[in-house]
Amino acid sequence: MAVGGDGTFHVLINHADLQSNSFSLIPAGSGNDFVSAFKKCSIEDLCAKIGQGETKPIDLIQAGDVLAHTVTGIGFEALVSKKANEGKNLIPALKFILPVIRYMFVFKPLMVKIFADNYEYSGPAFMLSMGNGIRAGGGFKLFPKATLDDGLMDVLIIKNPTFLQKLMYVWLVNFGKHLNLKVVEYLQVKQLKVQFQGVGLLNADGDVYSTESYEAVVQKGVLKVIQ
Repeated sequence: MAVGGDGTFHVLINHADLQSNSFSLIPAGSGNDFVSAFKKCSIEDLCAKIGQGETKPIDLIQAGDVLAHTVTGIGFEALVSKKANEGKNLIPALKFILPVIRYMFVFKPLMVKIFADNYEYSGPAFMLSMGNGIRAGGGFKLFPKATLDDGLMDVLIIKNPTFLQKLMYVWLVNFGKHLNLKVVEYLQVKQLKVQFQGVGLLNADGDVYSTESYEAVVQKGVLKVIQ
């Protein structure tokens, strides 16, 4: 059992034996996106479930050597996560919102090549995010079609948005209504590979890493949770 947020749970699953253990999280973080995918229950009810051993197998996304339970990605999302982690004295609601506002209109899209199942794309990508649950970034509904145990990762590609499209996206993503924007592509795939030049930032559940390449694959049902 962990007490914390998405980042705390991320560290736990990347250092624990997934085959031999089941996992629970008491939410006490700034985002708590992972827990939002489950029905709310009290600590007493959670302890009762643990005692009964009611586990649910869910998928993980493996990005290189890193496992992600909720979200992983590059581009604008990774920058926002990095800046959110630096805002340690901010109240949780502002840790993600302020970097979005500050950097949304100055961040330059990456030039990428994307290969995912039967999909290929070459061009600019303002944001490229892969999700396992609906929410990410402290409540934004990036992946409205996502399911934790379907063996697929939901992929959100925002190519090269205009000023107006950025404003529309930031508003609509709060409600999961952004998929009809022309600049957005949404996929559900088992694996994905991205090529880009130089060293970029990789976000995984709010933790940020440096990477020169990006390849993600779904690990179906490998995490046993009691939540």
